[in-house]
Amino acid sequence: MLLLDDKTEVRNTSRTLVGFNELENHHKNVICPDHPESSLRITRIRELLEKTGVLDQCDVLTDFLEVDEQDLELTHNKEMIEKIGNSENMEQDEINTLCTYFDSVFMTNKSNDASKQAIGCVRDLTHQIINNKAANGFAIIRPPGHHADRKDPCGFCIYNNVAQAAEEAFLNGADRILIVDLDVHHGNGTQNIFYDDKRVLYFSIHRYEYGKYWPHLKEGNFDHVGEGSGVGYNANIPLNETGCGDSDYLSILFNVLLPLAAQFDPHFVIFSVGFDSCLGDPLGSMLLSPTCYSHIIYHLKSLAKGRLLLVLEGGYNHQVCAVGVEKCLRILLGYPPEKIENLEPVKDSTVVSCLGLISILRNYWTCFALYPSKSSMRLSEWPLIEISAEFKYNPEEKPADTANIDQENLLKIEENSVMDYQVSKNETMIYYNEGDIRHRDITDSEHPEKPERTAKIMEKLRDFTLKKSERIAEDDEILLVHTEQMLNELKTTQTMTQDELDNKMDELDSIFLTNDTLNVAKTSVGTLLQVGKTLYFSSTKTWNPLTHSVIESE
Repeated sequence: MLLLDDKTEVRNTSRTLVGFNELENHHKNVICPDHPESSLRITRIRELLEKTGVLDQCDVLTDFLEVDEQDLELTHNKEMIEKIGNSENMEQDEINTLCTYFDSVFMTNKSNDASKQAIGCVRDLTHQIINNKAANGFAIIRPPGHHADRKDPCGFCIYNNVAQAAEEAFLNGADRILIVDLDVHHGNGTQNIFYDDKRVLYFSIHRYEYGKYWPHLKEGNFDHVGEGSGVGYNANIPLNETGCGDSDYLSILFNVLLPLAAQFDPHFVIFSVGFDSCLGDPLGSMLLSPTCYSHIIYHLKSLAKGRLLLVLEGGYNHQVCAVGVEKCLRILLGYPPEKIENLEPVKDSTVVSCLGLISILRNYWTCFALYPSKSSMRLSEWPLIEISAEFKYNPEEKPADTANIDQENLLKIEENSVMDYQVSKNETMIYYNEGDIRHRDITDSEHPEKPERTAKIMEKLRDFTLKKSERIAEDDEILLVHTEQMLNELKTTQTMTQDELDNKMDELDSIFLTNDTLNVAKTSVGTLLQVGKTLYFSSTKTWNPLTHSVIESE
């Protein structure tokens, strides 16, 4: 069993896995051939990843162990599994009738196989990431899964892929799993499965409009924070107007998600990555850029020692969805995110939703303790957070059409080319003046400014290539910022007795001295000057990750 709480563990792997379930093309909507949740999504994604060369940098997996009913029963009940399994032997008309008993579901007699292969993909990737056989991964699969709960398929989803990934992580030693749902729709299925389970922190950002947006459930509001032992481990940020963009999502990231995730300290992080929150999506009506998705992944990548799994959910502008996948995959490969341009002010409704959630979660998480409560208001001038959860759904309203979508008429955005991947990967120099052990306070072995400070740091950095500093600053260099009198006084300490050093230290403010102090100090200055010189006069280097080579230009 892995010790996932071991903070000293070093993960010596750089593999990024990409999984495709090739049976996905057998899952289709036969009634509505132009339905946006189709195999064309995966085709468009794969084309772009191959065009940019990103896929060449990943380990691509398409063959997975089969899952059985026992696996499925970890997240779904037997009746549901039996219903879906029986579809394999039905005529298409019978399957269409079966689907009418569910909300927004379509299937063929091959959908069960495709869905189980998608689960096999996420479980395989999870197993390898947890056990350090890979750094991270992206399951580019369909059908999506986050609407499927324990009892029913729902919302284009058959089985719940991320819930199955979480169960695989549990089997491999994880006890704390963070699921971040970025799909524009609330992941009601995932929330339902883990609602009373404190091992899973579920965090969803979704279009809500006070319940007017599908799936029209009160459970998607900020006041639903879990039950039983899972109270406090369910977090919803409902977006109550359309047109939310990068600034809204980044404000949620930095003010709510990051503090909460850091305190939870997960062993494994799963992203339900739905790109229907992107600008140009025909169902989402939001303005999130694909680049912002990559920023969210980037800022959470340090959690769980980088054990991240991204799982594709929605995204119905096929071209924009492909760009989003490619940008997020770049982050998994170690590239920095691109700059976000022209941020708009955060919407007031987004702030209200954040404060509404915080007002409840502050009772369970100390990371929100700075926000005022009724008991803390007696001596405070801060405004008290009192926000009620509103629900305004009218079931008589006609639902939005999610059927035939003409992809050619949708917004197109700029794609990265291969040349865009010639980004700088900076070298980092570490200079260490090993002689600093000669400068210590001999009267106080517990003085905090002691050689052991840097020695401990170096213990952690020995795996890096280090350049030993032999550069000692010249007197002329010291005199550029210090007086000659100060330098001469320090020179006299090189030949003083210990009593004389003690008397000299009494004359100074919080300084300890040895006969070697001046040499150690001059070596420290010399080290810094050497670093500056090396950086200033070095040639410009550009890293080409596709050829794993360095391009130098003077």
